[in-house]
Amino acid sequence: MEFKERTAAVQVQEYLEFLIHFKKVKELPSQREISEKLQVSRNAVKHALDGLKNEGQVLVKERTGIISNNKIDINMLGMESMTTEFKNKTVSIKHLATTIETMPKRLDHFFNSKGSVIKIERVRFVKDIALTYEITYFSQKNFSKMAKIDFTNKSLYEVLEKEYHVRPSYGKESISCFLADKKISSLLKVKQGTPLYQVNSFNYQDDDLPIESTIQYLVGNKFKYHFNANNIYDYQEE
Repeated sequence: MEFKERTAAVQVQEYLEFLIHFKKVKELPSQREISEKLQVSRNAVKHALDGLKNEGQVLVKERTGIISNNKIDINMLGMESMTTEFKNKTVSIKHLATTIETMPKRLDHFFNSKGSVIKIERVRFVKDIALTYEITYFSQKNFSKMAKIDFTNKSLYEVLEKEYHVRPSYGKESISCFLADKKISSLLKVKQGTPLYQVNSFNYQDDDLPIESTIQYLVGNKFKYHFNANNIYDYQEE
């Protein structure tokens, strides 16, 4: 196997990502300071910054300098609620609508039923900035109380635990890219065509009984996903 040395631009990018994500530095060194510290050219620094700007990790402003744009870090393998994933950030939730609908075909297998579903739509804000649009489905037969609750500033999982004494213990999740359409761009206050994460999740109880399925649309440059595994060779999808 052939290994290649890291380019100067890659070294700069890794250094800045270390400052942003591990040292939690808000105001980053100037381009000149970075160049001198790493002994690389200013062009290499500029190239690395252009890449980080395109990813939404840094902002470069006149008179202010280079500012880190910390993303909300979400554990792909975790079973925490989105509210918990936002950690200590000031989160507010706007409940848009709850409706009773015919079971979508794509959820027939998950719910093992052709009955009706409760569809709950919400938008989640951090410091009054809309970050996620969420659509959650519950079986009406098993979770009828959920249709009567106003979920403004309420956690779905906390209500589930209180009303039904259940909590998701495992789930399946897929992540893809979605370009904001007219409806979602209006809800999230972004331009049409803005890249979003589309996250489809299916969550179960210990006894393999389905609890809920959710589609989330997350503003792409505000989030990052990660997972930790002690032994990647033992990892299995099923």
